[in-house]
Amino acid sequence: MTAEGAGALRSNVAHWRALQDADYFENHQCYGGLKAFGRDATDTLARFLSLRPDMQVAVVGCGYGRDTLQIAPQVAHVYGIDVSARILTKAHRFLEEHGVRNFTPVLAELWRDGIPDGIDLVFSIVVMQHLTRDLVRDYFAGFARKLAPGGSMVIQFLESRGYGQQDAELATYEPSVNWTCWDIMDLAEAVGLQAEIRTDRVAETALWHWGHFRRPA
Repeated sequence: MTAEGAGALRSNVAHWRALQDADYFENHQCYGGLKAFGRDATDTLARFLSLRPDMQVAVVGCGYGRDTLQIAPQVAHVYGIDVSARILTKAHRFLEEHGVRNFTPVLAELWRDGIPDGIDLVFSIVVMQHLTRDLVRDYFAGFARKLAPGGSMVIQFLESRGYGQQDAELATYEPSVNWTCWDIMDLAEAVGLQAEIRTDRVAETALWHWGHFRRPA
């Protein structure tokens, strides 16, 4: 990562850590993960692939572990990435209380060292729209190298009409970055991943683009 990129990461991490330390997501509409939209993580993943007991999985922006709770019993191990040690501690406790023992928390600024090579699946929801474009590209470039041959990423992006910023603003409110299908395809091509996109209309003016990105086997 460049010095400029590292500085952007620190700023973004500080911004989201402040929001999370104030329990921002305790009251967020997506706090329950995909269940807030009438489905869970495994339902969404099943649109693209099947979970396997031998899978190594990374969840970017794992939050309190709600989506991880749906995934972890069906795979070998889950690495959960988030910006706040406090949030990761809550996630670890929540998951242990629900019988999940195959979870490793990883701070966002340490993810390149904390996530091993050979990852089979990367999953993320309601995260990429809150990061600067450079940080999203950095995640994709890093995970494109860490994916096992044939490994996948299933990532949600937002495209909103009449709302949100073209580039994330690190302010005291929640930044929102629009991604078009063309933006997503260009991102995949830049890091050498094959891409498939499926789109859900989740509100009158909002689309969720689900990208399924694969490293060639």
